[in-house]
Amino acid sequence: MKQIDNNDLSTNIVEQVQKIEQEYNKKVEIYSDYSEQEFLTLDQASHEIKGDIVKVIITNEKYSEFVLAHELYHIALELSDEPSISCAVTSGKPDYDGRILAIANSIFETLEHISVLKSQKADGTYTAEVKDAFLKGIEVALNPKVSLDLANMRFYRTLIMFDGMIFSEHAQDDKWKDEFPTSYKYAEKLVKIAEANDLSDAFHFRRALVNALDTYNEIILSNGYEGLGYHEFLNITPVLSERQLRLSLNQVYQVKHSSFKNRATGKDAFVLLGINDGQSVTTLDIDPGKVTPEFYKAFYQYKIIDVFEKEEVKYLTR
Repeated sequence: MKQIDNNDLSTNIVEQVQKIEQEYNKKVEIYSDYSEQEFLTLDQASHEIKGDIVKVIITNEKYSEFVLAHELYHIALELSDEPSISCAVTSGKPDYDGRILAIANSIFETLEHISVLKSQKADGTYTAEVKDAFLKGIEVALNPKVSLDLANMRFYRTLIMFDGMIFSEHAQDDKWKDEFPTSYKYAEKLVKIAEANDLSDAFHFRRALVNALDTYNEIILSNGYEGLGYHEFLNITPVLSERQLRLSLNQVYQVKHSSFKNRATGKDAFVLLGINDGQSVTTLDIDPGKVTPEFYKAFYQYKIIDVFEKEEVKYLTR
């Protein structure tokens, strides 16, 4: 792995890096770890943020300009006032927990692709050649050389197709509808949610994310499988008005004794669910032994802003 000097980067990439560094007070370090890539995919660059350092690694040399610009746009969104996903509970089954998070992150990133695509079309890094290479990669992904039962293959293809439809601007919709009609039908539901609102707005992004997770969960349930419990398992950054922050807790939220365990303590978890959408915004730091009817009565009278500050809940304002 080799660090890339800024002098070896294009003007467009340097400008992206400088914007991130100036707006968010971070230092961006870019590394190459090139390997033979038969197909172009959107995960051929990755990043991690540790303190003030953003480390970016790219693996596709041929399309390095595209994948690097793509990753930098994701980083800018992550550092901006955008709702995020977190998790502080566990089912006790690592594979199950991992599946929930993998699917949620896949849906989250596809929603981000609405914005990323616009930016990459505007800066010229999303070209006709890139689009063609991306679609070839999607075709490979839709026909994996693995053995899955029919339902799980449909679940998998739905996520691949959802991303493919968004990022290719529906270039292969008719083909996919003909080849994979059930998965296409599922993916189309997710696409309609993604394209219904301006996702550059935090409130609408969060609502689209919750609705997309709900829709995907309903697909799983309709095929006779156990649901994934997104509402209690995931915490999604709340977006409230200044007026809502001054309301008492019981006007907007309810405390629920979760079926999951608190990951940090191993004890029963208590999550704070929005009354309107049933989605958790935080896992509360509550001792299960102290939860009584009197506790609930008193806790519900606190102002939302006071609870958020005490529980260190990240929130966004409308």
